[in-house]
Amino acid sequence: MISKDKEDIEDSKKASQKKEGKQKTTDKEKKSDLERLQAKFDENHDALLRAKAEIENTKKRAQKEVENAYKYSIEALLQEIIPIYDSLNLSGTLDKDKVTKEQLAEGNKMLLTMFKQIFNKNNIKEINPLNELFNPNLHQAISTIEDKNSKNDTISEVVQKGYSLNERVIKPALVIVVKNP
Repeated sequence: MISKDKEDIEDSKKASQKKEGKQKTTDKEKKSDLERLQAKFDENHDALLRAKAEIENTKKRAQKEVENAYKYSIEALLQEIIPIYDSLNLSGTLDKDKVTKEQLAEGNKMLLTMFKQIFNKNNIKEINPLNELFNPNLHQAISTIEDKNSKNDTISEVVQKGYSLNERVIKPALVIVVKNP
């Protein structure tokens, strides 16, 4: 029986040692798993930081592009208008004794034609509402008159034409409107 107890003790020691070995292995595995998870976390964290930085850079680039688009949006229009301005400046330097009224009138006509071409190209339309009904979205009344031959709220005179850009009023027409008692 003593030998049986000895055997049981030996078996118990072996089982305990086996259990400790397994526990050491399990601790090593846990440590290895923890290191692997930490490395994966660090890798994902770095990827997240890079993605955030890329998003921030993209936002900054987009903002800069919007600022530049706004800043230089009229550049093409100015390139068309500057030659007209230069022509007007040149006409101011001409010797008035050597230029006839007909030549000045012809020069003005050419400049107006150039402006009309620019307006057409850029979808700028004139608002010339003579004899139309007054519309406060398109017209600005600067005066009223009585006219028995015209209906109330009819535009009797256009003092200055208005202009729209792509159907949006950029300058209302200045008008005189009929108001009968």
